[in-house]
Amino acid sequence: MKKTLTAFVLLFAAATYGQTIFYEPFNGTGNLNGSNGWVNHSGTTNQIQYETSPSDLGANLSYPGLPAPQGNRIRLDSTQSEDLNKEISPAVTDSVYASFLLKVRSATSLQPNDQLGAYFAHFIQGAGATPGTIFVGRVHIKRGSAPGTFNLGILNTAGGTQTVAGIYGTSPQDYLVGQTYFVVFKYNRLNNTATLWVNPSLGQTTEPPPTHVNNTGTSAPPSQMASLAVRNSNSAGVGTGNLEIDEIRVSRSWAEVSLPVELVSFAAQLTQDGVWLSWRTASELNNAGFNVERKMGNADWTTIGFVRGNGTTTQAQSYSFLDRTASGKVQYRLKQVDFDGRFEYSNVIEVDAGLPKRFVLEQNYPNPFNPSTTIAYQLPVASDVKLEVFDMLGKKVATLVSGRQEAGAHSANFNASALSSGIYFYRLQAGGFAETKKMTLAK
Repeated sequence: MKKTLTAFVLLFAAATYGQTIFYEPFNGTGNLNGSNGWVNHSGTTNQIQYETSPSDLGANLSYPGLPAPQGNRIRLDSTQSEDLNKEISPAVTDSVYASFLLKVRSATSLQPNDQLGAYFAHFIQGAGATPGTIFVGRVHIKRGSAPGTFNLGILNTAGGTQTVAGIYGTSPQDYLVGQTYFVVFKYNRLNNTATLWVNPSLGQTTEPPPTHVNNTGTSAPPSQMASLAVRNSNSAGVGTGNLEIDEIRVSRSWAEVSLPVELVSFAAQLTQDGVWLSWRTASELNNAGFNVERKMGNADWTTIGFVRGNGTTTQAQSYSFLDRTASGKVQYRLKQVDFDGRFEYSNVIEVDAGLPKRFVLEQNYPNPFNPSTTIAYQLPVASDVKLEVFDMLGKKVATLVSGRQEAGAHSANFNASALSSGIYFYRLQAGGFAETKKMTLAK
């Protein structure tokens, strides 16, 4: 049984990768206004509230196949009227998506089935207390055709003559009061079109067939979309009604808004064999894997390994990596890479690995390389160090280090842009220690 040593461990939760602009789990209580970046821009302030009573899962709404929800949720009441927005940074000038979980608590305070209804979520050209009045991608709601049901619709922008069929479609679906739905909407500024999905298929990298598409609004599109708004609009107790919203995500891609790669924990633990890194994902989409990156002392970030991902999955996944050569105060981060080459970094965690116990010359990374690679090594005591590179004939082509260095972890960068492809050797001499390793330059 291996002995476990004391370690400094950091954890972080609910980090989403890729093109997600913001994720809103509604961590808070009381008024939404002034909390987590939400700003009132219309109506009486401090009326939209966090909701903490028991719901689908704890104080959250939940939907099968989506990551486990965080925080609480918010409540819109038929007796209230308030508009809040949260900034989209950077602002988007082409297409933007938003997704959320929705539960309607009562249909009696919604507008009748034969009316246009009211909109409760949309994008705005500006942000903050005075975001302007260009509202696009408006998600509408009204009573359904049967008791205890409601309809959802979409409107691209204002202007023109609007009809029930234009906003909701010719045969709108009746959705059940008291049930949680997964809603996605998109606004495309380039063609001034809004698209709505209700309970779309998960785990797809491209858009599935929409529930409804609308471009009947004739007002000119905005120059950008700079915020997402939630709207509680009720005249004489009728309008957006009584509903709950949770788990908002805003993104520039369908894949990320519908099922992001969500990292729910990342930890470092010092063991007798080295630093043990472990992390878990709640869901993955198009995930090729994780580059494990390390930073020791004043050195640059270097990649020390790669852990293959699980592509697309809605199941929780666990990963680990053992760093046998860490010493001193060490920082780690993960670079999550999609199959299409897009990537995103995790937060950084830190652990004190202490001084090296022996001389170590690590394999260069990357290898093969073109044109640069990093060579790392460790010194258990202060030493006179020489790190040199030789070609296949034994001719020295570079001296990377020559001088005295303190005990600890060190690294040197080797740039072979002036050399030909082939096999090269690097040799470390430190005190009475000497070791040579092989590397490949592939141009």
